[in-house]
Order: sequence, then structure tokens, then C-alpha cells
Amino acid sequence: MRSDPKPFTDFSVHVAPAADGGTHVAIFGELDLATVGEAEAALDEAVAAEGRVVIDLRACGFVDSRGIAALVKAALRLNDEGRDLVIEGVQDRVMRTLSRAGITSMDHMEIQPQERPAET
Repeated sequence: MRSDPKPFTDFSVHVAPAADGGTHVAIFGELDLATVGEAEAALDEAVAAEGRVVIDLRACGFVDSRGIAALVKAALRLNDEGRDLVIEGVQDRVMRTLSRAGITSMDHMEIQPQERPAET
């Protein structure tokens, strides 16, 4: 029986250069009205750098409409520059939310679900 990972109770976001170029953004906690300002500042920093942007949502258990808007805004800005946005490690709950919002089918954004551990 698989259990969902325990959600983070505090929010933080980290921006770092990726080893293969571009920028990696890791979001921990809920991406919502209370945290979107901090997330948008981090995404702005990532978009201002060179190369593709990878957003890691493995530790993000909830995204509301404001969070979705921040992700779409970053994707559109990158697309205008001919650059890629990859969102990886998306938990099932967040994937359902992104799917309902219609952004999982956007051409200029790649969304990868969180890998499931192998069952024994």
C-alpha cells in the first residue's frame, strides 16, 4: 500500500543554476495566495537567467489558481524568448489540479508527474 508523501508545512523556494545550464527552481510547501509573491520573485529570477527553467514540485502538495497563474506567466515569458519550461515531480493531487486548469496540454510547457517508488 502506497501512502502520499507528508506535505511540507512551511513554504520555501530555492533558485540555483542547473548543472547542464539553465536554472532549477525547487518549491517546498503550498503554492497559493499566501506564498505566490515569493514564488513569483524566484520565477522572475529564473526567467532572467539564460537557458531553460526546470521547476521541481516534488515537495509541493497544493497549488491554487494564483500559483497556476504564476507558472503560466513564467511559461509564456520563456516561450516568447524561445526557451523551455519543465515542471517536474508533480504529485498526483497537484497534477489533477493542473489538468483541470488545462495547462497540462499547453505546448510551451512540459509537465512530468512524480515518479512512483517501485512496489515490493
